[in-house]
Amino acid sequence: MSILNRLSNLTKATIHEVLNKLEDPILMTGQYLRNLEEDIAAKETLLRDQQAAVKMNEQKSKDAAHNAQLQEQKALEALTAGNEEAARRAAIAKIHYEDQAEHFSTNAKQAESQVFELELRLKEAKEELARLKEKRKELAERARKVEQSSQAECVNFSQGTYSGAAARGFERMEEKISEWEAGMAKSGYRPFDSASTMNHDNDPAVNEELQRLKDQLSSKKDQ
Repeated sequence: MSILNRLSNLTKATIHEVLNKLEDPILMTGQYLRNLEEDIAAKETLLRDQQAAVKMNEQKSKDAAHNAQLQEQKALEALTAGNEEAARRAAIAKIHYEDQAEHFSTNAKQAESQVFELELRLKEAKEELARLKEKRKELAERARKVEQSSQAECVNFSQGTYSGAAARGFERMEEKISEWEAGMAKSGYRPFDSASTMNHDNDPAVNEELQRLKDQLSSKKDQ
């Protein structure tokens, strides 16, 4: 290996070690949760604004429709009195108010659609927040065990159904803890927990992995 390659690998390893020390998984996951909570708060504010917009536009549409009816009545009265010019002005005003009523009605429907979408996103975000809080407890316990043993134990990484930026951050921090835990496997330290093993008997992720391995063996036999 050339001296340049050695220096390059040494530099990369040094940078990785520095970043590894700077990124504390528990602190980082706490920040991800705060970011998600801020995002939820922002969505709740936007939801309230859109709900207010729905009511405002509905009221404006209702008022405009009422004014259109009044102008129609004026036009009828003007025609009855033989004042065609006044009737024309009233008819023009009626059309104007009808256009306004339709415009505000359209705005109200658009705001209603945004309210529905925001409510859905808020529901998903709050569910994700609850999941990630539970995941943080699990990661904190795993990190505590790693810290106590000053090594790491290899544990399967399960992505679950997380989706937002906070969830991706959690996944990265879980991978980080898994890297710590991997050192324990290499050192030969593998604490046995029978209760934990029993708890995974019906774990979907475990069953899925077993089935994948069975399919892989079956495929090799068929070749």
